[in-house]
Amino acid sequence: MKRQTRDTLYYTHSRHNKPTLFVQPGETFVVETELCTGDWLRSLQDRYDPAKAKGPNPSSGCIYVEGAQPGTMLAVSILGIEPDGLGYTGFAPGMNPFPDWIRQKEWGVVSKTVRIRDGLVEWDERLQLPVRPMVGMLGTAPAQEEFLNSRNGPHGGNLDAQEVTVGATVYLPVFVEGALLHVGDVHAIQGDGEICCGGGVECRAVVTLRVNVLPKPKRMTWPRFVDATHIGCFACARPAEDAFRLAVQELIYWLADDCGWDEREAFLLLGQVLEARATQFVDPLYTYVAKVRREWLPGLPPSVTAAGT
Repeated sequence: MKRQTRDTLYYTHSRHNKPTLFVQPGETFVVETELCTGDWLRSLQDRYDPAKAKGPNPSSGCIYVEGAQPGTMLAVSILGIEPDGLGYTGFAPGMNPFPDWIRQKEWGVVSKTVRIRDGLVEWDERLQLPVRPMVGMLGTAPAQEEFLNSRNGPHGGNLDAQEVTVGATVYLPVFVEGALLHVGDVHAIQGDGEICCGGGVECRAVVTLRVNVLPKPKRMTWPRFVDATHIGCFACARPAEDAFRLAVQELIYWLADDCGWDEREAFLLLGQVLEARATQFVDPLYTYVAKVRREWLPGLPPSVTAAGT
């Protein structure tokens, strides 16, 4: 199986990044991801120091997908995420959604290093949290601009959404030949809002992926996903209300164009069964996910129902 190592790291999503791995549609491959702030974490005694950090969110090279062209989309299936044995979380003044409150506390940089093993995050001697690994950054290269890996947008990037996990297939628009898929910033666990800015529990990981190339739906603008229970869309904006509106609009387009729903009926249905929340409030643009359970969508086409299985 092909393997992308941590030997080459990119800190931007860019069409100028030289591909480091070439894969065929339908091929399974592995990506070794680096810690979001660099390779400083080596022992349980290590603590996060912004002065020593490298970042943001290095991508382990970038993957060229044969046959991917502008106007198509990638279907990225996440088959496995194996977190490293160490992770950390933390915050600093100005690097979270609560700058005034944190500044009043005069706490400075606060971080916590934890061990990850046997499917658990060992918070302390009294508390263990279940590992719920996710890929924080998954995106294609934009057509023109270069984006820091902390950025998010229609290309995907730093979505920081818990739905980007094992069993999900994420759909990303393609803007350049080969798509140039960037992968990084794995969290062992993350709460809604990612309020600390330093995760979630940030960690290295080994991620197993399979990528296919599909025609891009005409009205697809933002990343979409499907898993065993839901279909949904991500959108990124500030204020958060705009991200919410864009995610819901994208979901209605999907239901209407690919699933055969009348837009008015889809809007009414989502008024009853929509699930939505902000997954992070700390990146340049906030991320919102809007999703609906597949059980409320009878007659989904095979292309949708099969993708998340």
